[in-house]
Amino acid sequence: MALALTACSSTPAPSQDVSVDSAASPSAAAEMTPTVAENDRGQIIKEIGETAGLFTDEEADEPTMKFKVTSIKAIECDAPYATPPTGTALAVSLEIETTATFVGPLNVNGQDGLVSFGARDWKGYAPNGTRMNTVDTSIQQNCLVDNTQLLPDFFGKGEKLNGLVILDVTTPTGEISFDPSGSGGWVWKYPSA
Repeated sequence: MALALTACSSTPAPSQDVSVDSAASPSAAAEMTPTVAENDRGQIIKEIGETAGLFTDEEADEPTMKFKVTSIKAIECDAPYATPPTGTALAVSLEIETTATFVGPLNVNGQDGLVSFGARDWKGYAPNGTRMNTVDTSIQQNCLVDNTQLLPDFFGKGEKLNGLVILDVTTPTGEISFDPSGSGGWVWKYPSA
């Protein structure tokens, strides 16, 4: 199964593969549109509120999953319920939509075609570019008393979601990257307004 990352803007543009997941066939070529900005790590640079897309169907003219980060803010975990973060608790707010033909890369409990936006699929970078060892700590599930604000662990085709991912970053400013396939993913600066 080939997964391709794409950059989407608020204005419609022709769909093109930007980066191809390592699970793609060897003949799959990565093409980049002139408007796509990539950093030295091969991550697509996104702004808060800018739509990103993922192609999981080579026949599709549009991404089979579209999503956008709507805010990235440092938060205080609800005490005394919370396990304290090791650094700064960061709430990443997302809007996500998958089409009826979306096929995610995960198989969970025998169900194929799922995807996760869990903290384990994110990376953090200090302002000097040094990668954080992890942004996935117990605060993902233990920061908020009201866990209904969190995105579900896994989801599949034909779904619309709005929710949070809680990351534990070591610096109060920097960058975070969502990389579900190990092929680079997308990157945002934090905190956002």
